[in-house]
Amino acid sequence: MDFADAGWEIPGMLAAMRDADDLFFDVVGQIRMPRWSSGRVALVGDAAYAPSFLTGQGSSLALVGAYMLAGSLSDRDHAAGSAAYEHGTREFVTVNQEQVRAEDAALFPTSARALEQRNDMLRNLSTKPSAEG
Repeated sequence: MDFADAGWEIPGMLAAMRDADDLFFDVVGQIRMPRWSSGRVALVGDAAYAPSFLTGQGSSLALVGAYMLAGSLSDRDHAAGSAAYEHGTREFVTVNQEQVRAEDAALFPTSARALEQRNDMLRNLSTKPSAEG
């Protein structure tokens, strides 16, 4: 990828990267698992469905997941509870994971309009976990 004409601070950043002896970079990723439980073990939060830091939803999903799992296990055996947890939570998780692909819905908006759109989207989330669990 060529950044020669990128402008702004890009040439200085590239020069600093070339001169660094301890450059570190990482990738943005998501966790999408076909199942979140096996036997008596159930995963929540980033272990099961890390949405990526670009969505800004990691802690929220972890809290919702823990709440849904606890509610699902409260009056069922572990097999039925795990199935109810996944059934009641997966759509909510998927909607939040898809935010990383939505245009102008990133955690780090690049314009005032994108910031406004991101804030409106977060205020108006319509998908909620099922109350039944």
